[in-house]
Amino acid sequence: MLRLGCFGLLVLSFAMAEPPAPVLKIANLRLPAAGEAWAGSRDRIAELVQQLRPDVIVVQDVSQASDAGNSACWLGTRLRYSCDFISADRPSQPLRRGNAVLTRLTTLEDGITLLHGDQTPSAAGMQRLQLQRARLNVYAASMRPGENTSVVRGHQAADLRAWMDATSQTLPSLVVGDFAASTEELVRQLPGFQPARRNPSMRRADGRPQNPDEHGLDVLYQVRSFADITQQSIELAGTESDAPPLRLGMMATLRVTRIVPEPAQPDTEPGLL
Repeated sequence: MLRLGCFGLLVLSFAMAEPPAPVLKIANLRLPAAGEAWAGSRDRIAELVQQLRPDVIVVQDVSQASDAGNSACWLGTRLRYSCDFISADRPSQPLRRGNAVLTRLTTLEDGITLLHGDQTPSAAGMQRLQLQRARLNVYAASMRPGENTSVVRGHQAADLRAWMDATSQTLPSLVVGDFAASTEELVRQLPGFQPARRNPSMRRADGRPQNPDEHGLDVLYQVRSFADITQQSIELAGTESDAPPLRLGMMATLRVTRIVPEPAQPDTEPGLL
């Protein structure tokens, strides 16, 4: 009887244990420009990303012509991810530039805003996603103003902070982007967020020649909402034995540590609309 009682307590303890925290994999990429470089590598890029199986992919520097699609949405179709193109350009323009968010998760809400600072504002996007039992916000932003000074970057960061305050609903949030600011400036501009890429030596692994002070591609996470951060560089091996790899970007794997319950639905009496 004692053994049976202990076994019953063991089963009960497992039943009452907290479910494991959801894990999110999010990639931040820059694809080759349209043309021979893209046409010759897109199938191999799709295979590489499929092997990594990110839940969310943010693609920087996307161009979309009025008579054709764009490389990011081609990748989304190939992987069977949704594709949301984010641009500050008017839909009537023959060529639009922006970013794209691809995901295999359920999208609950989305939105777009402008980040000002100089005469050419950029667009930032938001998607509220369902990851198992967690709801979270992914903000996509490229903060590289034409007049690339700390003052102008600060205006864009202020716009982004204000928009996140108005739309986050206190859910765990991430900012995925391409950042011209240094790491120190970036952390100061977006308090409460930390970069997944903590090693400055990896700044050049995102496919863009950079000023040493620029942070580059990264995933910024709320320290109160995520933990167990790991990150890796995403590179496509060269077709020749001596060819250098094609640097595409990075991927962060993180654990959601703060689950915000869904708001309770109001009770309704039978027969009332």
